[in-house]
Amino acid sequence: MRVPLLPETLAMSDPKPPSPPPPKPTRLLTPPEAAAFLSVSLRTLTRLTATGVLPHVRIGGQRRYELEALLAYVARQRRGG
Repeated sequence: MRVPLLPETLAMSDPKPPSPPPPKPTRLLTPPEAAAFLSVSLRTLTRLTATGVLPHVRIGGQRRYELEALLAYVARQRRGG
């Protein structure tokens, strides 16, 4: 005679790791928005980008800055880096 499986038994017999949460959308800023956020000129923003201090992404040939990258830059500057 077969014993019916209870839901608790099924859960134990098929352990699946929980799927990770979907990534949060990234806020992308235009160069004028990024410069205003950092309170610097567009020229300074361009220099920081050209020297690799500020990472950026290109979308359709246009530069965009991730808000998280700008916040990380500000945090590094606070620590003297």
